[in-house]
Amino acid sequence: MDQVWLDVQMWTGLRGNFHPFTDVLCDAPEPLPDLVDDWQRWAWAHLGAVATQEGWQPGRYHYSAEQRDDGGHTLAVFARGTWDWNT
Repeated sequence: MDQVWLDVQMWTGLRGNFHPFTDVLCDAPEPLPDLVDDWQRWAWAHLGAVATQEGWQPGRYHYSAEQRDDGGHTLAVFARGTWDWNT
């Protein structure tokens, strides 16, 4: 596996739920983590880097780290959770 997708949703206070925000294509870590906690730490590091680079607004985000096929369909989910971004 060469790539991992981060599917990111943003919390909207007015609607009171998460809505689709962005998909981030990342190089897969080497070696691949065995534990969900390690996948979460990897995802948080990448989310922080992308949020800084792209100037995301502070707030709560939901993410999932996924393996996808060429058609964009999810094959495996390595980790998911919420992530709070504060600049």
